[in-house]
Amino acid sequence: MPEGDSLVRLAHRLRPVMEGRPLIRTEFRVPKLATLDLQDWIVNEVTSTGKYLSMSVNAPANTGLAHPKLVVLSHLGMDGSWEVDTRPSHRTRCILTVENHQVLGFSLATLDVVPPNIAHERLAFLGPDILDPGWHDPDTADALRSQILNNFHQATNQPIATALLDQRLVAGIGNIYRCEVLLLAGISPYRLLSELTAEQLAGLITLSHELMALNVPPVAEAQTRRSTVDVRPDARAPFGVRIADATERARAHADRRRRRGNPPVYWVYGRQRAGCLRCGHRIRTDALGTGPTTERNVAWCPNCQRG
Repeated sequence: MPEGDSLVRLAHRLRPVMEGRPLIRTEFRVPKLATLDLQDWIVNEVTSTGKYLSMSVNAPANTGLAHPKLVVLSHLGMDGSWEVDTRPSHRTRCILTVENHQVLGFSLATLDVVPPNIAHERLAFLGPDILDPGWHDPDTADALRSQILNNFHQATNQPIATALLDQRLVAGIGNIYRCEVLLLAGISPYRLLSELTAEQLAGLITLSHELMALNVPPVAEAQTRRSTVDVRPDARAPFGVRIADATERARAHADRRRRRGNPPVYWVYGRQRAGCLRCGHRIRTDALGTGPTTERNVAWCPNCQRG
């Protein structure tokens, strides 16, 4: 399933293609929307919230419609995507045509077109977005962090590994980042929220945000390969690691480009054969979830994650 950073990158890629442009033709290939026609509606804004994508559209002027503003709301699920100027297929669920471009939705887990207030209600169950633009403002970032901490305190019987994936507590973190953050923090995925201090939980939230922010614009280009290895030891930072600064990242990226083959981009995720990037120890992969339907495989290092 796509991580929250994938949705931020997707919205960033679609904005210059769609925002401010009228829809020349629309085709919704789902039964409940089969008769919907948004021709001449203007794409006002493309945004992401957690793992949801919202395309806000405005009706042409003086139409007298009951709902002159609508939101095309989608969730990619495990295999969904939005692509620009590709060929339709049996997997296509939506085609939005603007001048010079077609934007197509494939294998979308959910697709709705609803008024803004309904879209807001549909997203109300989500916890604070780990990549909310408000993180750039210190005061807003403190409020977001406090809300996530409060949500964690309401779910103290959950293991930290399931809590990080619980979109009701914090939105946008996926399996890759929960594995990587817990490795960098040296925390076992089995530790309960109630066993972690407020300082540890706050550190996990901050590290999750900063690690994911490395992989979205303006820090990363939309097509840049995701990586979590740009960190540096720092005894003063939470868990003894900090995000590499811009100069350090540029040097590391240049060094990786000079190497032959594919240099590692993760610490534990997908390294079951190679071993932990930090210590070389064999990685474990366990299924964890709050129930049978929510179980996901978590990769972790028993040697590094003893905390």
